[in-house]
Formats: sequence, C-alpha cells, structure tokens
Amino acid sequence: MKLKAIDVGPETSASRYSVPALEKGLDIIELLAVERDGLNVTTIAARLSKSTGEMYRIIQYLEWRGYIDRDRASDLYSLSFRVFRLAHEHPPLKSLVACATPIMEALAAEIGQSCHLVVVDRLSIVIVAQVDSPLPIRYSVRLGAQFPINEKSSGLLLSAYMPDAHFNTLLETLAETLDRPTLNAFKKRVAEVRRAGMENRESFMVPGITNLCRPVYNHAGTVIAALTVPYLAQNGNQVSVEACGEALARSARALSESLGFQG
Repeated sequence: MKLKAIDVGPETSASRYSVPALEKGLDIIELLAVERDGLNVTTIAARLSKSTGEMYRIIQYLEWRGYIDRDRASDLYSLSFRVFRLAHEHPPLKSLVACATPIMEALAAEIGQSCHLVVVDRLSIVIVAQVDSPLPIRYSVRLGAQFPINEKSSGLLLSAYMPDAHFNTLLETLAETLDRPTLNAFKKRVAEVRRAGMENRESFMVPGITNLCRPVYNHAGTVIAALTVPYLAQNGNQVSVEACGEALARSARALSESLGFQG
C-alpha cells in the first residue's frame, strides 16, 4: 500500500498544531542557550513576555528532567549538558566531536600517545571522544566513561574555568558527600590550575601516567571541554612530555578555532 505524504505546506497554520506548554519549554531552553551566566525565573518570564507563575512550573519540570541546572546560591538557571549529549547522539549533526576527531587523530599520530575529550555533566566528567595511540603499548580511557569531577585532572581544569557562581555551587554540592580535607585538597588543586591555565599532573589513579590537559573554547570564549593526553613514557617514543604538552596546546587551539573561537 502506498502511503500518502502529509501536506504541511504554507497553508497549514503553525497555530493549528500549537502546544503552549511545549512552546514555553522550548523558548526557555533557547533563551538559556545564549545566556552564559544564567537567569532567574523573573528575568526568564520578562524576556519571554510571560508571567512568572506560568513559567515557574515549566522551569521546575525542565530542571527535574535535567535539561537545565539551578545555582542554589543565586537561583540562576542555565542550560545543562543533557541537551549537548542528546545532540551528539545524532550522527549527522556537525558537532564538537566531529570537529575534534581529525584533530585528535593527528595529535595521537604526532606524539605517539592516546588522547581524549572531556565535558562536565553536573558532578561528573564524561569522555565524549577518544583516540588511541598508534604504538603497540598504550594507555587510553573508554569512550563514554564517567568519573567524579574532583578525581580527575580534566575535572580540575574544567572546574578552574567555571564561572564563580557555578564553581561555588559545585563546592556546596560536593560538600554533601566529601569530607573537609578532600574538599580542601580539591579547592587547592583547582586554584593551582586556574593560575597556570592548564594542567600537568601525575595521575591520581594510575601510577606512571602524567595527565596533560588544555582548555577548549567555543565561539563565545567559554571553555566547554578539556583535551587531555594521559602521557605514558615508554621506549620507542621519542616525544618528551614537554613536547607533548606543546603539541596538545596547539591541538586544543586548533579545535577551539574550528568552533569559532577568535581570542
């Protein structure tokens, strides 16, 4: 049986299929997508020419579903990485991963080391792209793996580049599960990374690995990812850890520029 195509041409009014609650939810997501520092409920309602009352429940629901995050200290809402993850599950979409893959492949071939790309997801970091070293003996991290943000060098770097309000909220949340010495050590390490603007550190978890991390910026100058090399010294690879760091910085810069960064 031949199916007849549904006509959705100009004669079809958009309002005929209007779903007010969905429209408001999408309006909120689109508004927050271009707001770097977040907005409170009153400002969201004003920007969208809606009442606070009609926005409040939709905002609460979006937060519950994980599409937006609330800074408990300031009551500012911002877009979460859930939208990012959903977008990158759609293969044809040109994305951060699509831009990163050829750059990471070239980097791994140049330095003889594996590399991976990391983003923040609330209290965790997520490996969203990974390329293996071409050498027979290698160390790499599984694509899609998640780790606590405070336990990995990539997490330190991404924490160091967070806006102050987001970082303070992160600390408050971590304080609910971490003891004070562990939290203070995390704060100290983040401060060190913030001063350096990068991360070169012996791995917390794997002896013999030196983690090299550099920030990746988007078109707005916001750090959205960390490009990381878990450096494994071995015979047959003549690229020093210092040279790897320089190559990594060039690759992070190239990826940032491919995303529109001009800083």
